Amino acid sequence: MSHVALHSRDARRFFDFWNGMPKTGLLPDRASFNADILHELPTMTILEVISPERIDLHLMGPGACEALGFDPTGQNYLDLQSPEARALYVPLIEEQITRPCGRRNIVKMRHADGIVTRAEAVTLPMHHAAGGHPMILSYFTTIDIVGFEEGGYQVLNFEDTEWIDIGAGIPARR
Repeated sequence: MSHVALHSRDARRFFDFWNGMPKTGLLPDRASFNADILHELPTMTILEVISPERIDLHLMGPGACEALGFDPTGQNYLDLQSPEARALYVPLIEEQITRPCGRRNIVKMRHADGIVTRAEAVTLPMHHAAGGHPMILSYFTTIDIVGFEEGGYQVLNFEDTEWIDIGAGIPARR
């Protein structure tokens, strides 16, 4: 298993949390997730990958809900992305669940209050034996504020993708 450089202390804590979960093969199952961790890592999310057009939000930590200005649990995460971000995101998710592997990248997003930030995002795969679809456990840490623009919450871009080898290899660099 190889590590990319996770820049924030909380991103490293998130990876350690995921790595410490009981696993079947390379991945933990959703049933082993303990939501008490949200007190320590409040911007954690769980996504269920139904199809390339549907990625359901199963859990949003309180910090993530605050950034959005509402709790989008049960909604399609892709609806919260700009068309440009969605075009980048779907292939990333497909690579991540097919291999499986982890991912670190920079996400540019506009918050509910109009502040535009860049955040370090770490995403790691999970099984969901009960649901049958792959899941993605994610954590976001704001790096900096880059501006302001009107409009509600929206993911604007994914930058600087680095893959994390969790034992099945990583996609070829593009």
